[in-house]
Amino acid sequence: MSAAAPGGGRAGFTPAKLPVEGAVLSSAVQLDAHTTWAAGFRVIEEGQAVRFAPVVVARDGRASGWTELPAPAADFEGRATAVAGSSARDAWLLGDFESSSGRFLARHWDGAAWSSAEIEKPAGELSTGYLLGASAPRPGRAWAVGGASVVTGRIPSPTPGGPPETVTRTTGLIERWDGTAWHRLETPAIEGDWWLNAVTEIAPDDVWAVGNTAYPDDKPVLLHYDGRAWKRVDAPPFTGLYGEYQSVAAGGRDDVWVVGRAVLADKDRGHPLVAHFDGRTWTTVAAPEGVAGKLWSVTAVPGGMAAVGWDASGEYDRPLGLRFTRGRWETLDLSVPGYPTASYQAVVAAPGGRLTAVGAGVTPKSPQFQPLVLTGRG
Repeated sequence: MSAAAPGGGRAGFTPAKLPVEGAVLSSAVQLDAHTTWAAGFRVIEEGQAVRFAPVVVARDGRASGWTELPAPAADFEGRATAVAGSSARDAWLLGDFESSSGRFLARHWDGAAWSSAEIEKPAGELSTGYLLGASAPRPGRAWAVGGASVVTGRIPSPTPGGPPETVTRTTGLIERWDGTAWHRLETPAIEGDWWLNAVTEIAPDDVWAVGNTAYPDDKPVLLHYDGRAWKRVDAPPFTGLYGEYQSVAAGGRDDVWVVGRAVLADKDRGHPLVAHFDGRTWTTVAAPEGVAGKLWSVTAVPGGMAAVGWDASGEYDRPLGLRFTRGRWETLDLSVPGYPTASYQAVVAAPGGRLTAVGAGVTPKSPQFQPLVLTGRG
């Protein structure tokens, strides 16, 4: 059953009619000048239980509308959280660790069909695992990053007669595809729990990955790969108690953007956090005053960047879209009539200035998430 177009559209952004419903779109990639993919997961409710199933939709700008690709993993129950590729014949879909099978979601598309690739499970008993970001700018090469929580012990339950509580240690994962297999790379030693949310390759000796440590520390994590090893780079100072980096994109070696969230006070739900690298120094870019919310995804555009996310400080999650070009901030109106609750988890740019933002929203008539795709020139 096809989902109806969410109607209306404003300020240069047009909602798309999609061939799927009951889903969250969590990642997107511009595979070439006219091919855009959005990936995520269906939310399937079965009584009190909820399970997920990966989904991918595609748009060919030379044709009309979005189409659904064949099921990438019909036997997999989990989220698809990252999509990347170098062309419509070379794309990767990554996601959760499925405990029942002991597999991470890792599927490759060759233009005609999906194939499965093995990603090694971390040693020990795995509580949870996930691959949240990916980059695959050229054939035969790909990166995937995320995190894994390994059980380190168990302690008695605070409830008499209850089962023991599990103690875990969460660390970041960095996986690299060499054209034949996925290999795990060594990560820098970082104290406490931490994970990675996104990665982008500029060149084989110039790769950036970002994430954050866990509460109560909750600090940004910024890593760089120089072709030999991954090293932690000091994140630039920012205003706030805590900070997280959620996404990274690059216009070149001297034009790298990171976005995320800064928490200004104990009860603050978050404000945009933006940083830029000019090839020599990372600096925090002051976000526009009076704008609340967290930025979840960034894409490079001529003269700057565009980013999307949502503001959770009110009764509803409100969409958040910002563009920063040539030193000037602009607000992107990503609202969709009939969707008081809407959030955007990915944005990509195509040649000619077109932006595509993907996410999910909820209508007053249905509590179930519906996928959202907006396309416009910002």
